[in-house]
Amino acid sequence: MKLKVLLPFLLTATISFAQNSAGKLDSLFNSLYSYGQINGNALVAENSQSVYQKSFGYANFKTKTLNTENSGFSLASVSKVFTSTAILQLKEKGKLALDDNVIKYFPDFPYPEITIRHLLTHTSGLPEIEIFRQQIQENPNKIFTNKDLLPTLKNVKKSLSFKPNDKYQYTNTNYILLALLVEKISKIPFQEYLQKNIFNPAKMANTYFQKDISKMGNKNRVVDYDYPFLFSTELENVDSLKNYRIRMLNLSGFVGNGNIITTATDLLKFDQELYGERLLRQSSLKEAFTPNKLNNGQTVETNLGGEKTSYGLGWFIFADSSSGKIVGHTGGVPGALSILLRNIDKRQTVILFDNAFDKTLYKTGVNAIGILNNKPISPTKQSLTKVYGSTLVDKGIDAAFIKFQELRDDSSHYYLSEEDMNDLGLQLLYEPTFDGHNELALEVLKQNTLLFPNSFNTYDSYGEALAKVGKKNEAIFMYSKSIKLNPGNEGGKKMLEELLKK
Repeated sequence: MKLKVLLPFLLTATISFAQNSAGKLDSLFNSLYSYGQINGNALVAENSQSVYQKSFGYANFKTKTLNTENSGFSLASVSKVFTSTAILQLKEKGKLALDDNVIKYFPDFPYPEITIRHLLTHTSGLPEIEIFRQQIQENPNKIFTNKDLLPTLKNVKKSLSFKPNDKYQYTNTNYILLALLVEKISKIPFQEYLQKNIFNPAKMANTYFQKDISKMGNKNRVVDYDYPFLFSTELENVDSLKNYRIRMLNLSGFVGNGNIITTATDLLKFDQELYGERLLRQSSLKEAFTPNKLNNGQTVETNLGGEKTSYGLGWFIFADSSSGKIVGHTGGVPGALSILLRNIDKRQTVILFDNAFDKTLYKTGVNAIGILNNKPISPTKQSLTKVYGSTLVDKGIDAAFIKFQELRDDSSHYYLSEEDMNDLGLQLLYEPTFDGHNELALEVLKQNTLLFPNSFNTYDSYGEALAKVGKKNEAIFMYSKSIKLNPGNEGGKKMLEELLKK
């Protein structure tokens, strides 16, 4: 008798909670949209059922084409969870061991001490793909692909940043190498491997690689990516921004680290498939969701959306497990952001895409999963730099300084970021066409050195701006200051050397 009474009660309670969660989620996202803090798609699910799904804003701002649930978005680095899945599949088949040295599969690989596990956990010490910059200068129209990586690593002969597994350093190079490894072992292209072994089994019919867009026809409309300048209320399509040409053109041919296009519905299919055994055994996923330990025995410490996390085999793992074990990944390219969060104990999922590059998206994802677990959510703050930058352009240096001081202490509504200030200064330096933009750029970058005096990068960027406007001696001083704070600033050393030759 108790069972007959209890079941309807539980069912009613579950429906009521879902309705309550949907209402709170709708309130959250509508509020964010009203402040221009989301332009894209949101999908929140629990126990295989969608609790909330909604599209916001435009897929194309110029044509006013709306985002829909069928809009295709760039996963960016969320693509890494697919690469990790592919490697673990090959491990299950006995094709590789995670502690195999990479040189076993690539004899010309110049770092014999690095293992597959080091690549998966971002503890290899390998350089980022910026090592291609010299080649880009020599061949500015070339689009580099995975096949260019091994020869470049061999020719550049750059030392590792640290002994493998001494530190955690998120590096795209790791996952490009993993994609090459998948190709080497499977003897088919990486894209074909994912299609055959992940996309097809999960019935992800609207998921494919960026370079394969032409094959899709009108089946899956891909959004345009727009970038919000910190000095303007207008958005600019990233394809027209020269400052992002290297990222969006020259380095756009790599796979393994990114380049997958999908929809929120398709990504949910992948999420749900991970609860079965068709893609991976649960024992493999348990290993993937276990925090990596460094050589000193300490667990990797990083963060996602303001929450403390560690990193496993291609997945961030939340330190706070009071609501269940939460894992996930974030992604970002100029103009596009993405996040996948999974509470694997409660089968809760949050998927968010944004094609107007609002950096609060990751915090919004954390808030959304918090709502599912009836936790208080943190307010999503606005960037003080955005207000400062627009005031700077509209009303001048003094008015902007006053506005900055006025809002600086309002930490409940605004946040101050060194990265944002640096971006604002460099945006003003390179992007505008109006008179006096160089003067404004110098002001911002100078202020950033005063706000963050221990950051080598603030002096590096200020030096870059000074050099651009012809203030050689001042630029030399700033680059010297930057290098003193960070002797490993190779880019700064090269610029300083060039300035001293003039």
